[in-house]
Amino acid sequence: MDTSRVVGVLGANGFIGRHLVRRLRANNIPVIAFGRNFPPDYDEIIGFRVDTRIIDLTDVLETHALLQGVTTVVQLINSSSPGMANNRVTSDITVNILPQVSFIESCIMAGVGSFVFMSSGGTIYGNPHSVPISEDHPTRPLNSYGMTKKVVEQYLDMLTGPSAMGYAALRVSNPFGPGQDNKRGQGLVATVIKNHERGLPVTVWGDGTSLRDYIYIDDLIDAIMSTMDRPAVRRPINIGSGVGKSILDVIGSLERAIGEPIMVEFTSARPTDASSNVLDPTLAADLLGWRAQTSFDEGIARTVAAWNVKPRGPRGGSASIDRV
Repeated sequence: MDTSRVVGVLGANGFIGRHLVRRLRANNIPVIAFGRNFPPDYDEIIGFRVDTRIIDLTDVLETHALLQGVTTVVQLINSSSPGMANNRVTSDITVNILPQVSFIESCIMAGVGSFVFMSSGGTIYGNPHSVPISEDHPTRPLNSYGMTKKVVEQYLDMLTGPSAMGYAALRVSNPFGPGQDNKRGQGLVATVIKNHERGLPVTVWGDGTSLRDYIYIDDLIDAIMSTMDRPAVRRPINIGSGVGKSILDVIGSLERAIGEPIMVEFTSARPTDASSNVLDPTLAADLLGWRAQTSFDEGIARTVAAWNVKPRGPRGGSASIDRV
C-alpha cells in the first residue's frame, strides 16, 4: 500500500465519489471518505471497509482537524445543479461559494499538498462561439451553477498562489454510468432510464437537438487518478470525450440498448441552457496523458446492463420517439 499519500474524497457518498473511493481502495491507496452523511451500509455498497468522516465545510476548526494527514483532496461536494436554473442565486452564493472558499483555506492551513476541484465543463462556458470548446474560451455561465464553479475556480487560483498547495480544476462534461442518481436534476441518462422503468415520459427541453459532451464514469475516474499522479498543474483542464451527442441521440442509444421505444414529451427550451457544449480534451491528453476510452454506445450498454433494465412491452406506436 502506498502510505506516502492519503486521499480525502469530499462528497464520497455521491455518484462520482463512490466510484472514486472504490478505485482508490482497489489500488491500495489510503483514502478517507468525507461527506455530510453516509448510509449505514456504506462499506457494503463500496465493497471495502472505509474510513468515513462527517464534515461541515463551514466549521473551520473541525475541518482543519479532520484534514490532518491528508495529502490530496478531491472536492466533489456541491449543493445545487444546472437543472435548478437561476431560481436560487442568493442561496447558491451562500451554500456553494462561501463554504468552498472556507474549505480551501482550511486545506492550505492543514498542509494539504494538492487539491483537485470538480468544476463544470458543461456550464462554465455558456453559449460557445466555437466548438469544440478549449480552456481559453471565455467563461460566461448562463446559470448560477456554472457561475459558482467559475467563482470557486478563481478563489482557488488566488488562494493557492502564495501557498505550497497545488491544484487542478477539472471542467468535466456530463458523466454517466451505473449508480447515478438524478434526484437533483443531473444526469440525462439516469433520468431517461428511471422514467422508462416507471412508465413515465421523458421531458425534453426544446427540440432535442442541442449537443452535449458525455463521459462514461470509468473514464472520468481515470482522469481524476491521472490528475493525482501528476504534479499540480495549477489551471483548469477540460475532461470530456470531445464528441457531441444530442438529447435525441442519447434516447436513441438507450432505446437500442433496452430494446424498445422510450416515451418523450417535448416542452419549451430553457434560456439557462446552452444550445451546444462539446469540450476539447487536447490539454488533458498533453498534461495528464488522458483520453476517454469508452465509446458512448458502449457506456450506455454497460449502464443499461448494470441497471438490469428490462423492456416494458408494447405501448403502442412504432416510432422510436413518441411525442406525447
